This record gives sequence, C-alpha cells and structure tokens, in this order.
Amino acid sequence: MESISRNSWKSKYTYKYGLVHFQKFLSQSHPEYNIESIINALKKEHLDLYVMLDEFTSYLINKKLELTSNSIRLYMASIRSYLAYYDIDIIPSKFKRKVKMPRHYREDEEPLDASDIRKILLACNNRRLKPYLLTLGSGGFRANEALAIRLKDIDFTVSPTKIHVRKEYAKTKVAREVYISDEATLYLKKWIEWKYGDKSKEGAQRFKTLVRNEEDLVFTTHITRNTMTLYPKVLKEFEKLLDTSGFSKRKEEGKQKRRKITLHSFRRFVKTVITDESSSDYSEWFLGHSKSPYYTKKEPERRQIYASKCMKYLTFLDYSALEATGKNIEAKLKEKDSEMQAMRMKYEQDMQKMRDEMESRFQQILAKIDVANLK
Repeated sequence: MESISRNSWKSKYTYKYGLVHFQKFLSQSHPEYNIESIINALKKEHLDLYVMLDEFTSYLINKKLELTSNSIRLYMASIRSYLAYYDIDIIPSKFKRKVKMPRHYREDEEPLDASDIRKILLACNNRRLKPYLLTLGSGGFRANEALAIRLKDIDFTVSPTKIHVRKEYAKTKVAREVYISDEATLYLKKWIEWKYGDKSKEGAQRFKTLVRNEEDLVFTTHITRNTMTLYPKVLKEFEKLLDTSGFSKRKEEGKQKRRKITLHSFRRFVKTVITDESSSDYSEWFLGHSKSPYYTKKEPERRQIYASKCMKYLTFLDYSALEATGKNIEAKLKEKDSEMQAMRMKYEQDMQKMRDEMESRFQQILAKIDVANLK
C-alpha cells in the first residue's frame, strides 16, 4: 500500500478495497489460507493460480455485491499487482484464456448544457459551492485539481484570471495553467473576501476569523491543506444541490447507483464548448490531456483565444454578458441575412445580364442569316 500510494493516494484506496474483497473470497472458498499465506501456496503450486483467479472473478460478479464491470476489472488489477509484487508472474495470454472477465458495455454519459448548469447554480445558496462550481464550469478542472488550488496559485492580475494546476494533483502529473471566466473570478473573490473577513457582523460566530496565508487551500472553511478530507464534504453538498435542482437521476448499474450528473460533467461540458468554439488541439491542451507535440502557442495567445472565443459560452449567471452574447448572435444573423440578400440580388442581376447577352447574340445571328438569304 505504501509503494502504491507514492504516485496516487486514490490508487492506494482502490487497491485496498480489492485486497479486502480478495480476503473475503479466500475466507469463503479457501478458508485454510489468508491474503498472506496464499502467496507461499501459489509459489509452491498447491493451488492453480488461474483457477483461483477465475473463482475470484465469479465471486466479484455475485449479484449480492452489485459491482460494476469497471470495479471488477480494477479489483482484479489490484490482485494481479499484489501477486506480481511477490514474484508470482501472471502470463497475459494465459490469463485471457483461462479467466473470463465480464464484458464492459459502454454507456454514453448524461450531457450537461449551459441551461442545466444555470439551473443548478440558481438553486445553489451555498457560499463555497457556487464559486467552486463556477470554477469547474469555466475552467474544466478535475474535481480534486480545483480543490487543491491555493491562494498563491491564482493570478488575478491578468484577464481572464489564470490559475496554476499543481503537477502532484494533476492526473497526468504535468502542471498547467488554466483560465476561468470573469464571472467565476467575481464569485471567487467574494468567497475569499468572506473567508478571511470579520464574520461576527453577519452572526457567523461559528466560523473563526482566519489569518490569510498564501499556502492555504481556497475552498476550505478552516486551515487545512488536505484535499482528501475536503472532497467528501463538497461532494455531499453537491449531491444535495442536485436533488433540490431536479437532477437526481441515477444509473442502473452498480450497488451505489451512481448519479448521471457528477462533478466531472462540468469538465465534459467545458471540453465540448472549447472544441466547438476553438479547436480540438486547444481543448486537449486546456484540459491537460495528451496533446500533439507540434501544437505550441505562447501564453498571451492562449489566453486571448479563451477570452475571445470561449469565455462568453462559459458564462452562466452574468446576464449582462449573456445579453451581449445574444445581441452579438442577433447582429451576426442580421449580417448574414444582409449578405444573403446581397448575394441573391447579385445572382439575379448576373442572370439578367446573361439573358440580355444571349438575346443580343441571338439577334445578331438572325441578322446575319437574313443578310445571307438576301444575297
């Protein structure tokens, strides 16, 4: 567990749950062994490795556990890693033949559009949750990337606001710079001002007056630098918000019946918008995915692309900006109509000119024929 957690604490917990299921399986099917003694038994070939793994797969598929196919694959991967750590090699081709894993049937994710996000935000009265959701909805952060933002990571001096994503919290372990909308900036500033302000005037004595430190995490209500304890609290607040705003639908698969709308839905929305309004390469860079090594732009140019092409479509509550966007679209439609009208008139003029020329040539030909007949 210690070696697994060096690169990702999430992997540690996934592997832990896999080992817990493996221990329960052994206590039922092979009570003479436990998770430690099974290692020697497998090395001495007292048990068939592949038969045991196939039995473990059947145990995980049990309807009582109600695990998804993805969870089963993750838990099997954790056991294979555990066995490999103790020099028990598993041949991939042999594993594939002898251990039949459940097939994963892909299901499209529930789409989230700007009106859905606006509805969720309008129902949100949580002082911390609203700027957090606006940050996700305009910056395309992963949930933990946004929770790991420190005060020193935010640059309010540039427009749009630039936020540094630390490499240790990025999934790809590569640091990057992300922009958020002016609307998200406004709510974020209000949250930070309230967090470090005097709350006694508002009757919020239960919140202590905090001393500002640039190392502090932004979305905490007290001094802590541990995102592991912060995520469950924010997630619980978000799930309550989904229920009150009418987005409580859940998926059919799995014991926990995962929600169709999640925090990650905001990231998918940002990816879709940026791809539509700019380019796929730019969206891949913005979200921190693997990108083409040939796609390079200087920081001011990247910021300008976000500000001019994307930000207005990642604004949800700033009605002045929305109205300006609507007027801009209306003006463009009128301009297109004018262009179409001009093209239609030019087409008709060109056709009339062509008819006149053809008529003139036809008359000339008739005149020549008449002259020839007279001769």
